[in-house]
Amino acid sequence: MMRFVKRLCSWKVVPFAWTVITIILLCLPGSAIPSTGVFSTKGIDKVVHTILFGGIVLLWAFNLYYRRNDKSKWQVIIVLLTLFSIGLGTGLEFLQRDYIPNRSFDGYDIVADSTGAILAALYHLFVRVK
Repeated sequence: MMRFVKRLCSWKVVPFAWTVITIILLCLPGSAIPSTGVFSTKGIDKVVHTILFGGIVLLWAFNLYYRRNDKSKWQVIIVLLTLFSIGLGTGLEFLQRDYIPNRSFDGYDIVADSTGAILAALYHLFVRVK
């Protein structure tokens, strides 16, 4: 499994595409988001936010880990990726509030974004890198 992840994440296109898709999904008008089926489940949007922003940290960290020879600044890189992901999520919430039709600001979405980013960072700091 890790061999597959290593091969997949060695290309910058994978984490870049994940980041772009995350931004696009959060910039969709509220009317474009289904409200039936699995999307009608209470709290599902928080799970989606956690996965999207955790994925940003997870995939970029894998990409940078496999492309770097010098692992000495690994902790700094993880912290910067985490802060970037949290900042992106926060910025997108304000963008939704002010510019995206039928979307609103939700502080709990920022908490979910941060949770996903931090969980991915903890994985890379304590599980993946020994």
